[in-house]
Amino acid sequence: GVKGYKVAGKTGTAQVPKEGGGGYDPNKNIGSFIGFAPADNPRFVVLAKIDEPKGVNWAESTAAPIVGEILQNLLNYYQIPSTEKQ
Repeated sequence: GVKGYKVAGKTGTAQVPKEGGGGYDPNKNIGSFIGFAPADNPRFVVLAKIDEPKGVNWAESTAAPIVGEILQNLLNYYQIPSTEKQ
């Protein structure tokens, strides 16, 4: 999560076509997460797309943490007031 802020977003996981056609490669996928913050009055939108993630195949474990870190840095750098009660 992003400390002090409400964040909204959507994960995505997509299959990768086999080279030469004929379906999808069962060992490859693409994970993505698009997030925006603050959720109630967005100032920033960030998208992370991970091609063939290693270890974990789900976007909430690969792409979402990257978006969270970038959003946290942006909100802090631009001194956007916190939207969560401390």
